[in-house]
Order: sequence, then structure tokens, then C-alpha cells
Amino acid sequence: MRILGIDPGSRVLGFGCLELRERQAPQGGLGRIKNSASLPTGRSALRLVEAGVLRVGTRGPMERRLLALAEGLEAILQRLEPDQMAVEEAFFGKSVQSALRLGEARGVVLLSAARRGISAAQYAPATIKLRVAGAGAASKEALARMVQASIGPGARDLPLDATDALAVALCHALTIQGGAGLGTRT
Repeated sequence: MRILGIDPGSRVLGFGCLELRERQAPQGGLGRIKNSASLPTGRSALRLVEAGVLRVGTRGPMERRLLALAEGLEAILQRLEPDQMAVEEAFFGKSVQSALRLGEARGVVLLSAARRGISAAQYAPATIKLRVAGAGAASKEALARMVQASIGPGARDLPLDATDALAVALCHALTIQGGAGLGTRT
């Protein structure tokens, strides 16, 4: 199963695709699969498919930027063929104008998912941070470090928007597997 995580934005959209697959018993005593992270159930493994950012910029009318966002996201969906999507919910930010722009970008993301018949789970930023990093107030840098530790070397040197999107996908993978989350304190 492929899970596409999205960190929506009207200027920069982060995306990260993980493949969740059943673990096969190691043969000949070989260890873990490279670029995979074991989920708490121990039955599944994660593989990084692709992660990056879609930059729309700040020039031109908003409707043109939203169209560019929709077209770019459509190309990502066509290339990665995800089975499910996980999207970060809007948070109460710095200004009403920023919140409106983020809502418009989220609308494009949710519409794109619906057009392709992909279910889109939504997670609050604090839930993602708690599930993945063990602290609901974790910094972007701490979240990026936990994503890198969980997914492997393929998640290094990515922009923070891309690691945020991978954290959303990882949160969803943990949720559907019934895991308590990596690093969650009990």
C-alpha cells in the first residue's frame, strides 16, 4: 500500500510517499530491509518511494497559483499512484490571511484526492508530532530527525516541508497499523 503524505501550502507544498508492505521473514539471518522502518506491530515495513516539494511561488493571481498547485499535484498523483493520502490539517496561524491561503491550498489537495478516488485522512499538527516524535510540541527539526531515523538514509537532506509530509504519511501508517507511534512516551 502506498501512502502519500501532504504538507499543504499555497507557496510550497511538501509531499512524501511511503510504501507499507508486509515484512518477509529474513532468509539466511539477514537483517532489515534497507530504507525501511519497522512499525510497532513488527509485521510491516516502510519504504521511501519519493519525497520533495512543489514550489508554486508568490507571483501572479491566486487563482493561477492554485491552478499550478492542482496541476503539479495531479502529476505527483499520476506518477506515484498512492492508495491513500494523509493531509496535515490547518492550524491557527499567524494571520487570518495566511489561514485563508492555507485553506485554499488544502481545498485543492482534497479535491485532487477525491477526483482520483483516494481517501484522504486528516491529522492535526500536534497529533502528527506526538505520534511520530513523541511530543506534540516538537520542533520541525526534531520531527525531521525522527523521520530520518524511522525511514532511513533516503530521508536525509530533504527540505523541511518534505520531511513534514513524510511525518504525515508515517503518522497515517502508524494509525492504520494500530501502533502507538515511534518515540511515544507511555
